[in-house]
Amino acid sequence: MATAEKSAVIAKMTENFRKSTATVMTEYRGLTVTQLKELRRALGPTTTYAVVKNTLSRLAAKAAGVEGLDEMLKGPSAIAFIEGDAVESAKGLKNFAKDNPALVIKGAYMDGKVLSPKEIPLFAESVIEVDEVILS
Repeated sequence: MATAEKSAVIAKMTENFRKSTATVMTEYRGLTVTQLKELRRALGPTTTYAVVKNTLSRLAAKAAGVEGLDEMLKGPSAIAFIEGDAVESAKGLKNFAKDNPALVIKGAYMDGKVLSPKEIPLFAESVIEVDEVILS
């Protein structure tokens, strides 16, 4: 990738980090192209799911003021940039991962803090319970 191309990718990713209400780091190894399309649909219309280069992702995160992702950006990586309702995307991600164990959730960044992979499903479950109570 040429330097100008890298700069453009970093600029776009920096913008994505800044606009996102949450970002979820994943490993996609073992998923087919069809499964990746299904995942993108499951995440909803306000989420962008992008396969990324780790070095460029680290640079973009740093430029956006996002810290603590370095450990998650190892191996094959993809990031879900969630611009809308983080709950909807978390539910979609949780359900997709349950049906497709090849998707590995490495962690997330939301509200200025890093979330472990275990905290993401708990977040989705607690919100589902709250939604069910409100709708009852």
